Amino acid sequence: MSDPLRILVVEDENELAHMVAMVLGGPAARLTMATNGWEALMRFGATTQPFDVVITDHRMPRMGGLQLVQRLRAKNFGGKILVLSGHLSDEDISAYEALNVDMMMSKPFDFDELQEAMLVLNKKPSVLVEA
Repeated sequence: MSDPLRILVVEDENELAHMVAMVLGGPAARLTMATNGWEALMRFGATTQPFDVVITDHRMPRMGGLQLVQRLRAKNFGGKILVLSGHLSDEDISAYEALNVDMMMSKPFDFDELQEAMLVLNKKPSVLVEA
């Protein structure tokens, strides 16, 4: 059996965070939760094993998704990044694309869409493999 997928979920809406955890949790994944980008960076600093996937909201208090992704890329995070948002401007989309995020999904989404997104992400090479 392979190691469980290590996923960091960064979401300030409790209900949505719990929904993501219900859909993705289980023996094949190990989830860590954070409520904003700043807390996510603290989780990165505290872990001994790197995360495979970061699922982040765009708009959050203290530090949003774009700032989080910028900092992760500055730290050479090569895992997959999925951005969730109901409000991405063309400028936001361009900024995320420049940072090589793997996928962006609009809110609201359903269980099936999230599971399909994870299947696609698991098959896509990471940024470090492509470089």
